[in-house]
Order: sequence, then C-alpha cells, then structure tokens
Amino acid sequence: MIRRLIAFALDRPVLNHILFLLVMVLALFAYQKIPKEIFPPADLEKISIRGGYPGTSADLLDKMAVQPIEDDLKSVENLGDIDTVIQNGTFSITADIKPGADKQLVLGDVKDVITTVKRDLPPDMDEPIAHVVIHRFPLLLIAISGDTDQARLLEAAKALKSYLSRYKALNNIDIRGDADHEVKIILDEKRLEVYGIPKSLFYQAIQGLASIYPAGTFKRRGNEFYLSTINGEKEAKKLADTILGVGEKRIRLGDVARVRFGLSTPGEISHFNGKANISLNLTKTKEGNAIALSRQIRKDLRTFAKRYPDLIFQVYTDTSIWIKNRINLVSSNIFFGLILVFLALFLSVNWKIAAVVALGIPTSFFIALIGAEMLGYSMNMLTMLGALIALGMLVDEAIVVAENIYRHLEMGKTPKQAALDGAVEMFPAVVTATMTTVFAFLPLLIMSGQLGVFMKVLPVMITILLLSSLFEAFYFLPLHAKELFSFGHRIDHHEPSPFWDRAALLYRRLLLRLLRHKKLSLLVMVSAILLGTWGMLRISKFQLFPAFDASQIYISGKVDVNSKLEETEKTMGRIEKALLKAFKESGDVSSITSIVGIRFNPDQSFESGENLFHIFLNLHERKPQNFFDKYINPWLSLEYDDSDMKRTHSAQEILKKAQQVLKPFKNLKVGSTTPVFEELTAFVPQAGIVGHDIEIGLSADKDKKAIAALRKLEKKLASIPGVLDIADNAKEGPQELKLRVNDYGQKLGFNEGNLVEALRGLFLEAEMDKMFDKKGLVRIRLEAKGKDRNFDIAHLRLNTPDGQHSVLLKEITDFVYKRSMLKIYKENGERVWTVTALTDKKRILPSEVMERITPILQKLRKEGIKVIVKGEEKENRQVKREMGEAAIIAIFLIFIALVWMFNSLVLPLITISVIPLSILGALIGSWLMGINLTMPGVMGMVGLAGVVVNDALIMLDFIRGSRDYDEMVVKAGMRLRPIFLTSLTTVLGLITLIFFASGQALIIQPMAVSLGYGIAWATVLNLIYVPLMYAVVYRVKE
Repeated sequence: MIRRLIAFALDRPVLNHILFLLVMVLALFAYQKIPKEIFPPADLEKISIRGGYPGTSADLLDKMAVQPIEDDLKSVENLGDIDTVIQNGTFSITADIKPGADKQLVLGDVKDVITTVKRDLPPDMDEPIAHVVIHRFPLLLIAISGDTDQARLLEAAKALKSYLSRYKALNNIDIRGDADHEVKIILDEKRLEVYGIPKSLFYQAIQGLASIYPAGTFKRRGNEFYLSTINGEKEAKKLADTILGVGEKRIRLGDVARVRFGLSTPGEISHFNGKANISLNLTKTKEGNAIALSRQIRKDLRTFAKRYPDLIFQVYTDTSIWIKNRINLVSSNIFFGLILVFLALFLSVNWKIAAVVALGIPTSFFIALIGAEMLGYSMNMLTMLGALIALGMLVDEAIVVAENIYRHLEMGKTPKQAALDGAVEMFPAVVTATMTTVFAFLPLLIMSGQLGVFMKVLPVMITILLLSSLFEAFYFLPLHAKELFSFGHRIDHHEPSPFWDRAALLYRRLLLRLLRHKKLSLLVMVSAILLGTWGMLRISKFQLFPAFDASQIYISGKVDVNSKLEETEKTMGRIEKALLKAFKESGDVSSITSIVGIRFNPDQSFESGENLFHIFLNLHERKPQNFFDKYINPWLSLEYDDSDMKRTHSAQEILKKAQQVLKPFKNLKVGSTTPVFEELTAFVPQAGIVGHDIEIGLSADKDKKAIAALRKLEKKLASIPGVLDIADNAKEGPQELKLRVNDYGQKLGFNEGNLVEALRGLFLEAEMDKMFDKKGLVRIRLEAKGKDRNFDIAHLRLNTPDGQHSVLLKEITDFVYKRSMLKIYKENGERVWTVTALTDKKRILPSEVMERITPILQKLRKEGIKVIVKGEEKENRQVKREMGEAAIIAIFLIFIALVWMFNSLVLPLITISVIPLSILGALIGSWLMGINLTMPGVMGMVGLAGVVVNDALIMLDFIRGSRDYDEMVVKAGMRLRPIFLTSLTTVLGLITLIFFASGQALIIQPMAVSLGYGIAWATVLNLIYVPLMYAVVYRVKE
C-alpha cells in the first residue's frame, strides 16, 4: 500500500506540486485564523463557591455558613480536596473535580448542596454562587490618569468601555476602581428621636423615595402610552424637600437627614506613575487573535484619547507582546535551524539532499498548523514549546528517508526508482521511530493538577507535528528528491564519497577491534556509564522551574489591619514617590502602577483588604543580549518588534535596586516598637503554578497550639542563610465586641433582636432603594451620622422597648471583647495555618531547605501537630512520581512498537536498553551548562527516550542477521552517515536554545539541554554499544 502511495506521488508530479502549493496557502490562512494567546483554553478542574454576609466576623461566618456547606460537599462523590478562605463578611470555597468526572453534573450536585444548606442560613443572606473555574484570556491593561477628580476619570473609563465593546473578540472589559453613582442619605438619629419616629418605620418610608419599575401601558385616541414615575428626584435639594409619611406623622427628609449626590467609595484605589487613575482590564474570547486585537485596540485608543486631551491613556500590560516573543522564538529557531541543517548536509553530502531535507521541515510545520487549527487548538506558549521540542525530531525522518534515497541513487538507480525503493525500504523503521517518539511524550497526558491541565497540550502538539512530518516524508519528500536528483548528471555507483568513505573506514576499524574483545568492551562501557550516571545524580540538584527574566517586579505590602483605604493609600504613596524618584532616569522601568485594597502573591493568587497594597514596576523589553538575538533573530522572526527593547538590566538586578529603596521603609515605626508595615515584600514573578519555594501548613485541635508551632518553624527558617521573605497567614483581625444581654436588660424587655435593631441606626450603612438619573442607575444608600465617630460605647443611652425609660448600654449588657483571626484558611474542613518563604537559589535550593527543617517538622508531628508540606516540595514529589509513571508507560509503549517491527523479544530489549544509558548525556549537559535539574529538563529526558531508540532500531534493522564480524561492521558502516547526520542536525536544531536562550526561553533551556546532550551521547551508544550488545547476545563469531 505504501509503495502505491509513493508511486502515485512520483507518477503525478504536476498534480502533487499543485497540492503542495495548496498546503502552503491553507497554512497561511490557518496562521491568520488560529487564535493566538498566552495559555491554552482550559477548565481548571475546579468548582468555586463564593458567598458572604456583611458585618459577620470570619469565625462567625465559618460556623454559620461555611461548615455546613463543607460537611455536605464531602458527600459529593466526584469532588476531591476542598480549600476554603474566610474573611470578615465573605468566604470562598474551591473544590477539586476528580479526573474524568462530568463537570456540569458535579456542579449540579454542588448547587443542590447549596440549596439544602440555604434553609439554615439567614433569610436576608444572598445564596452562595457556584461555578466551574475557567481559565481567562488576559489581553490588555489600560490606565487612565490625569490631574482631575474621580468622576472625570470614571466618565472617560465608561466611555472607553462602551467604545471598545464593539469588538466581538473581547468577552469582558472590567473597570478597576469603578464606583456607583449614589444618593447618600446621612441620618441624624437624634433628630429622629426628637420627632418620636421609630427607626424601623423610617427605614420603610425611605424605601418609597423612588421606583425604577414601570406602572404599565394604556391607549388613548390611537396613541399608546408607557406609564411610569420620574424614577426619583435628580437634585439633592428636591430630594431633601420630599415629604415622608411615617406612621401618622409627616416630615421633610431634610429635617432628619442630609442628602448628598456623589460616587460610592470604591473597593480599590489605583495609581499610575503616582497619579490617581482608573484602569480597564480587557480579556478576550477563546477565538480572539491577541496580536491583531492588541494592535487594533492600540490604534483606536490613540483616536479615542483625542476626546479627553486632559487625560493620559496608556497601555501598561500587553500579553500579545509575550505571545509575539514566543512566536519569534519559535520562528527564528526554525529558520536558523533550517540554515544550519542545510549547511551541515551541504558540506557533508551535497546540496541536493540538503535542499530535500530543508524543504521537508517547513512543510511539516505547514501541515501541522492546518491540523491544529482544524482541531481547535490555539497558538500559545505551550503549543510553541511543543513546536520547539519537535523541531529537532522532524529532521530525523526527513534525513533517514532522503539519505536512503541517495544511497540507492549511488547504487546506480534512476532518480525515480531510487526515490521509490529508498522510501519504501525505510517505511517500517521510520513509522516505528515516529511511534516511539510519540509514545515517549503521550504518557505526559497522565499529569494531574493545574500543571497537568496546561501541559496536556504539549504531547498533543508534538504528536500532530510528528505525524505531519511522517506524511511529508513519504509523500512530498520522495517527489522533491526525484525532481532535485534529476538535475545534472546522474550519480552512479562508481562515484566515490571521500569524506564518508574515510569516516566509515575509521569507524569499521574501531568497531572491529572492540568486537574482538566484545564482552570485556561491553562490560567496561556499561559499568563506566552506570557509575557515571550514579555520580552525576548524586551531585545534581533539583528545582521545579528555572528562573527567567520577567517583565514586571511585584512589591506587596500590608499595614495595620484597622487602616482605612485612604490611610493605606497615603502610607503606600511614600513608597511610590521613592520608587518614582529612584527609577525616574532609568531606561529599564516603563511605568509604576499601584493598587490599594488588594495584593498579589507569588502564585498569582490575590487577597483583598483595606490594609493591603500592591505596586507593579512595569519593565521595558530587554535589549538583545547575545549574538543570536542581536543579529539573527531580527531577520528570522515573523513578528519582530524592537520598539520597546530599551532595558539594559535583568529583572533580578532591578529587583535588588528596588529592595534598596524599600529598606528604610521596613524599619519605620509607629511610636517606638510597632512597625508601620507589617509586611513589605518585593519579588520577581516566575513561571509555574507554585508561588512559594517553601510552603508548610500546620493544623491542630486548637488554633493557639498550631500558631505557636508556626512561630517555632518561622524562627528556624530565619536562621537558614538564603531564606527570604518569611511570612504566614495567621494574622489577627480587628477586635470584635460581643454584647450579652444581662438579667437587668432582660427584665426591661431587651433581647438580642431588639438590641440589634436599636443599634443599627447608629452604625448603619445599607442600600435602601434605586433610582435613575440621566447617566443611568443610582443607588440610594442610608448611613448613620457619625457612624465611625469616636465615643464611649459603654455610655451609649438607649430607650427601653416600651419607650418609658432610657438606660446606658453598659447597664443592660455584658461586654465580651474578642480578637479573631483576620482570615481563616481551611483544607478539607480543617483549619490550616501556613508559613511561606522564598529562597535565593544561588545560595540554597528549596529542597535543601526542606532537608534542614526536617528535624523540627518531625518534632512537631510528635507533639500532635499535623504537618502539610506544600509549595515547591509538594510539586517536586508529585512531578517526580508522575514523571516516573510516565517513563514506565512510555517504555512499555515503545517496547510494543519495537516488538511489532522486529517480531522479536530480544531485539526490542537491546533497543530499550539504550534509554537508561543515554540519561548520562543529559546529566552531563546540565552540569556543563551550570543549570539544575528542573521539570522541563526531566520532561526532556522522558522525550529523549523516544528519540534515542530511533537510531538504535535503524542500526539493528541493518545489522540483524549478520553471521560474522566482517559482515556486521560493513552493515554498521552503512548506518554511520544517517545516524550521525540525524544526531548532528537534531542538535543543530536545538543549538540556539542550548547556548543562546534568554528571557522567557530560559524556561525551556533545560529541556533543550537534556535533548541535545542526550542525543549527542546516544549517538556514541548507537554506533558502539548497540553492535556490541547485539554481537554478545546473538554470539556473532569472528
């Protein structure tokens, strides 16, 4: 069948050349249409539940709502771990969905749980909302700033949101710092008492100030009328003059309250380069092309900004830049790899075979691009990573087939016959080699957790590329070979190849000498390799991800928990001014943005609170750092743009300067002992799902016991050099005052219900109604006069329920003061208090820190403390376990493919034995390059398993059946050229990633090192070890 397919390609050259052009055109269309984004779209296999009840402490909310929900969630069959965060007034529960479970069915079960629990929740509490967590697609952050008020900024932000809403590819435009238009009614409770009006009746009265609902329709004399009210007075004076009917009394609203139109207090305050600003966060749909979308929005933004000449509009985060960088990385490496491969084949064989192979690589990418777009995949960082990994492998198939066609041509056959016979002869070996490589990566699909969700696209993309390459090698490549080899004079079997003849002669002599002492040679070689592997493993260190240069620096801080938003803003402003001054003349920092009311953690999670702030140092793109980036990358990139390449220092170097700016602030004190900043941390966000290098949770039957153990652990971590930014989540919140109605109060008729009702008027702040103005919806809010004023609550005078007497609050209640935790963190229903830390990886690795603190962890366990190891150590264990499982599955699949080809048990075992021996090359490569073992490096080793057996099976396919040494060395010599060329060209395809990686490419450098050095070492194994092992096992005689 394969002979007929190849013959068809050769017999219909015109038709198949047109088909080849069609592939290129379809690939161009696919490139234009395929979505371009940072990460692939994926549900995160989690369900989120959010809810809250304003005014409740974290501890009360836990007992009232969270515990019942958690208890019932444990009975949902397809839910895994449950993580909860509770803070004053709100809670968030995140539950893992078990692999393979139907997300919507599980979501339905969770909603049933919420419905059941809702019956026991307060009647005025909103029902908690549950949804499947879906990965969002960030695109742009646009800052709007200027020397003006918030209303002007908000007006511009809403106008810009409306202007950009016409883009169907945008699925959400979120205004950060948004505020509602509101009418604030500030109640004077003393005046209300003078009028003798009960507060409950007054609350009911003001709920009728406005109505936003229609009254109906009617027709008169052929005209139809829509009937409604004016939806509330639009001026503060008119609203204050409104007559309220409260019971049997009539009063003006202005007699008991002050009316004010304005904006609500925002939950966040943001700055851009020290000025108050509002920002727009734009996210795109799954289908949106980030690069084209960003380009068009930037163009429209310049046009829109002309409407507001007094304001500054600036994009300060653009994810399309990261996507362009990754596309540039792949495209420049592909093109440069093509050039190196062409030169290598041109110098070692001739220009024709070099052209055949060089043409095959982009063709494979064209076919893969069409397939990926049709299957619904996007062009993102991970698919680009898959393309980079596959780059070196695509060359192998083309070289093996093209070299064999050339060998048949050297035997004196016509170009057409040589193309047909050479391709058909290599079909079983190449198909098996492709399958072994695919099988090496497919087991990565078993990876679980957040890492697994994103990494699953990697083996899929590599498979698409390899299958595309397989089709190209046996359809288009023979045709191109026939056409090119037909030019000029025909090569016959008399024409020598001096370089390869000499190389083959030297190789045959070496192999023959080793074969004469085959058992000793094999024993020494294997022993040395195993000893070397053991030694390299002993000195190798492991970290989850390598450090790389980033485009932002994070500074997060926390002040006193009782601080208001405006107070936190003022305190943060001092740091902001110092940073602006320090980096004013710097060509490294493009802008400084800050948010009060929120802060981001190293794992990209965030927490909110009025005492929190976060500062972003937004960096320019870094200038080219090496020869490749300076002189080659600009010419070979598809989307090259150097307009923002102004930075001369790395993010880590800028971080050190920022830390020097922060140093004086860390020592600031309130009074003589209390620090102004409870926490102040600067760090460079890195890759991966793990935010903290060290993260250890402690749980006990009593919170005090766990927190005391936490302090001991923090003290130990602080004593280890290289451990930085030690923090924990056991923070006390604001004081809570609980009132217990005493016997005297009960005799007067007080109970908890009427006591709360009496106090509400003093501390009230609530939404009472809604109305419309010219700009849209306006909320009517009621607030007690002097809500937060300083006074002695114990001497607060209240009227008795019968209205006959007044008493002091301290006379009718007992005061119980309690300081609860600011936030409660729970895992599977248990409270867990966590300590986190970062490490200076040049001084100490997280794994080494874990070894140092193991004794104290064991001691804590003996004291009854439950120790939960999280952070990088937890992920390291999971990655090692799952990579081990993936390697075992890969070896079995590879073995099955080899048994299919050889129809033997022994030959596949010889081939498989190359895999563990080849790991030495990857380990030596990491050591020579001065990099630690990382997860990408380990993934490279797993992929190496599929690559190294390719040349081994090609060698065995030729030498099997050899009866003596002479026949074996002749056959082995025939495989020297294809094995050497495939290894050389694969390494050349990876050479830029190995030696010239910079920026984000540093993430995948360890993988390229593992593959490159591993393949180079495997070449020696396949040329020496495989023939020796075959000779020993099959007892080949001299």
